[in-house]
Amino acid sequence: MKFHKIADFCDAVIETSSTMVLALDPDGKIIDITPNARDITGYSISEIKGKNWFDIFISHEERKSSYEYFRNMIIRGKTPQYVNRILKKNKNEIFIEWNHKIYQDSADNVIGVLAVGYDVSERIKTESELKKERFELIERNKELTCLYGMAKVVEHPDVTLQEILQSVTALIPPAFQYPEIASAAIHLDRQLYCTAGYEQSKHKLSEKVFVQGKKRGKVKVVYSEEKEKSTDKTISFLKEEHNLLKTIARQLALIIEKREADDKRLELEGQLRHADRLAKVGQLTAGVAHELNEPLGNILGFAQLADKNSDLPEQVYKDIKNIIQSALHAREIIKKLMLFSRQMPSKKKRVNLNTLIEDALSFIEPRFATTEVEFIRELDQSVLEITADPSQLTQVLVNLAINAVQAMPKGGTLTIKTLAENEHVVFTVQDTGIGMDQETIKQIFLPFFTTKDVDQGTGLGLSVVHGIIVAHGGEIDVHSHIGQGTRFEIKFPANSTNKEE
Repeated sequence: MKFHKIADFCDAVIETSSTMVLALDPDGKIIDITPNARDITGYSISEIKGKNWFDIFISHEERKSSYEYFRNMIIRGKTPQYVNRILKKNKNEIFIEWNHKIYQDSADNVIGVLAVGYDVSERIKTESELKKERFELIERNKELTCLYGMAKVVEHPDVTLQEILQSVTALIPPAFQYPEIASAAIHLDRQLYCTAGYEQSKHKLSEKVFVQGKKRGKVKVVYSEEKEKSTDKTISFLKEEHNLLKTIARQLALIIEKREADDKRLELEGQLRHADRLAKVGQLTAGVAHELNEPLGNILGFAQLADKNSDLPEQVYKDIKNIIQSALHAREIIKKLMLFSRQMPSKKKRVNLNTLIEDALSFIEPRFATTEVEFIRELDQSVLEITADPSQLTQVLVNLAINAVQAMPKGGTLTIKTLAENEHVVFTVQDTGIGMDQETIKQIFLPFFTTKDVDQGTGLGLSVVHGIIVAHGGEIDVHSHIGQGTRFEIKFPANSTNKEE
């Protein structure tokens, strides 16, 4: 056997390769095709010869665009290499890389196209897998960046929970496929934290946030519908993004739980320090009151004896009267100090708090009739009796009511409310006055602390209130904000079985 021309071996080369050659007319009808097409496509030559290539091998969805590409290639006379997807006889897909040569007659009319196709399905599959791995790696990196950012934000102990939540919203969009059109929001306890430009959208993904088994809110990612119109992207969320948002929701729950536990611990520590401070001040106050009581009693006693002397000049009588009044005033202050330090004996008995409040208001209201303060009663008739000293509780109400009215110089509303709550009777006094800042609240129960002018009070009223409440086994809480008024909430044990004292 002699070797002649390479052309003599073309058929053998084609038959033993994954390459098929076909001749098409300008409309895509198959004029001829190499025999190995059966191995590649599953069709025999007789099944496809004379039929339109696009009708047989191209899916319905891609048929029109593929045919238009073929016709434009002929019209332009350019034959770029390209890859497209064809359907085998069994409807499986394969990818063919094409090279073309256009044939023309002597008048430059296109008479046909020679197409050489090579099966590159394995290559496309490998490239697709690499792209997928690369995409997943990029997405995973974005996810880790988001979670790492959350961890870094939480590291700072001086950052508030609100600041943390706002920072987390900014970390979420870059972790998703299309950060340029994404925004995020965190809803927690009816508060909204969100990125700039956040708006509702049909393209959304959300996950509930549970803290210690209780739903507290949700975290949400949305794609802007308006911005989507300016892109050619088909908006959808990946499975990995669903998982990421679940992880973010769990991390948020842990952050919230820890921060709230820390805040509660700090609050309790503050309460303990405050209670310890009040106890020490109480001990000091009791000692001072006892030390002053005896000499003050002597001053008052001698002044009263001198007042009974009828041989003294008129001016001396006036001075003695002033001494007696000043001594009585000083004795009242000492009495209040002893109430604060719980040194004054009490006369407790079973009392109805609602009745006591009505009796007290009957002489408090007329005193402030000329002011523009409205007194509102919200008394729960189901409250149980408590064991208390009526005169001391009346003093509590009077002190709180006077403070409330003085905090509303332009008028307002003073609401006095009782409520039966489990094993407690709750008593609240709430005004719509000027309110207090947190620094003031920390000091209001200290003796002689006052925000009033010198001639408007001694600063002992709330100290006395605190001493009486504690002596009755109760608790007192203050809630106030500048410009929003103040609410004093007092709890007394309702099931006390103390005997009358």
